[in-house]
Amino acid sequence: MKLFSGNKNSSLLLVIAFVAAVLFAFYYYVVLPKKEELNSTQNTISSTRTEIRSMQEQIANLENEQAIETNIFSLRKRLPQSREIDQLLLNIEEIEYVSGTRVLNINFNNYDSLVSESMKQEQTAPEENTDGEEEEGEEKETPISSIDISTLPSELKLITFVLDVEAPDYNSLLTFIEEIENLERIMHIDALNFELPGEESVIQNEEETVTVSVQVTTFYHEGTE
Repeated sequence: MKLFSGNKNSSLLLVIAFVAAVLFAFYYYVVLPKKEELNSTQNTISSTRTEIRSMQEQIANLENEQAIETNIFSLRKRLPQSREIDQLLLNIEEIEYVSGTRVLNINFNNYDSLVSESMKQEQTAPEENTDGEEEEGEEKETPISSIDISTLPSELKLITFVLDVEAPDYNSLLTFIEEIENLERIMHIDALNFELPGEESVIQNEEETVTVSVQVTTFYHEGTE
């Protein structure tokens, strides 16, 4: 009887040991690798998310830089860093073609002058005009902008010029002026001086050739971006 009881206990212990061994083997060879794989996957996901965030930040920075470059490019078209007289003359030629007008003459001021220098010119202009009527008839006056200089940055450079324009009719002249104002570069129409008796007569005689002097001011700034 005792022998049977001992065998039974031994068998139970063997079964328990076998089950424990199977469970250990299952945990060691199945569960543990899966846990390690899961941890590795989670680490990979976390690393990937970090990389994605980093890439998103880089993309956002690039987009901001591109937006800034685009804004600077747009601003430089409005306010260039140099005189760009050749481009200005090319624009005027294109406007001639579009409007059907003809520019007879262009008279520039000292287009290297600063705004502050232009203010001095404006202040001394009346004294220069008192020298005599004969000099006025022989030589054209230097164009001086009518813009309130005190409202502008002191280092801003300006170019003021007068266009003597011949138009076949009033509508063509109006198109010429509108095209000047619609240029990407900032253009300010300072004055219009008609050679006919007055603007009213120009409107009444729309088919008559119109000759007018158009004074325009534009700007540039040789600053850093």
